[in-house]
Amino acid sequence: MKRPLLLLGLFALVLAAANLPAVDTAPAPRLITERDDFFRKPKVHDLVLTVDKKEVDAINREPRQYAKVLLKEGNTEYANVGFHLKGAAGSYRNFDDKPGLTLNMDKFTDAQRYNGMDKWHLANSAQDPSYLSELICGEIFRAAGVPASRVSHATVTINGRKRGLYYIKEGYDKQFLQNHFGNSNGNFYDGGFLRDIDQQLDLVSSKNDVADRADLKALVAATREGNEKKRFEKLEKLLDLDKFISYVVVEMITSDWDGYPSKCNNYRIYHHPKTNKITFIPSGMDQMFGDTNWPIMPDWGGSVARALMQTKEGKKRYLARLREIMAKVYKPDELIARLDEMEAVVHPALKTVDPGAANDYKNQVNRLRFAIKERAKNINEQIKRLPVEK
Repeated sequence: MKRPLLLLGLFALVLAAANLPAVDTAPAPRLITERDDFFRKPKVHDLVLTVDKKEVDAINREPRQYAKVLLKEGNTEYANVGFHLKGAAGSYRNFDDKPGLTLNMDKFTDAQRYNGMDKWHLANSAQDPSYLSELICGEIFRAAGVPASRVSHATVTINGRKRGLYYIKEGYDKQFLQNHFGNSNGNFYDGGFLRDIDQQLDLVSSKNDVADRADLKALVAATREGNEKKRFEKLEKLLDLDKFISYVVVEMITSDWDGYPSKCNNYRIYHHPKTNKITFIPSGMDQMFGDTNWPIMPDWGGSVARALMQTKEGKKRYLARLREIMAKVYKPDELIARLDEMEAVVHPALKTVDPGAANDYKNQVNRLRFAIKERAKNINEQIKRLPVEK
């Protein structure tokens, strides 16, 4: 029984005697993909969309149903790309205005991709004149270990008319799930508009996972457990708890009044079929940092956040993670330097499509700069006022 160990020892001695390097057993780093490369360097792309009259009529009749568009960037063309209008009450615009768009590259053409992306979005940033809120907040979430979409920018022309500056947002497709969870199967839900998990969330995709929304039903039941200790244990079993707590922390740091923890809005849910854990994913981060005095312990609107924070252990872990993220992740000077970098890229492009907005652009970015700094001060003051845990 000891012979394999002996042979391994002899093999190591032979390597040493031959002055050969030892075998590196560390996992290889993930290769930089075309998709990664697209988001690595700040750039404003120039996109031209051509939609036939028949498809325009179709999208005007059914804005959320896919129609076909010809997409061009430089000399590269992508034919028969699926698209539909996107946006909720505050950001939705009709096709003849400055519409937000969801693009699906292989909806009508198998295996077609745009810079490695199957699904992606052109966000009109109607509620964020800085065009940078989703970008900077997504970077904070990812630095805290929470999956979030990456962002680039583009000027967009539709049927010969410039519609303005947009930001390109990475879609929640199979590659997004693979990159963040090592698995593209499982149940993936869209939280929709002002819906908690006990309501009929849209099942966007599902493969090799539990049926009949058993994952969400179990989580709902856990939130309604009357015994505090048992409730925490059930939530810990069903949630990727570290990610969920980090998610709630960053939602509070960025003053997200319109996200899941506060308002049951702007979120996605992924259930990992192998770990049987649920992860919440932020979305629609165009109104962040609006209130620099936002409480770190608000009236929790989302039932999962509320059920967790009403347990002693859940609140304890949340406050510990809040302190840790404020110390290690949320660094105002670095975030402001990132805004400086992005302003230098975005502002010249904005001038070409909307001179009026370009004239005011410095003020819009300054609002974010100010809020990021003030938020740090306010949170640290709130932390100081917390009662001492016994």
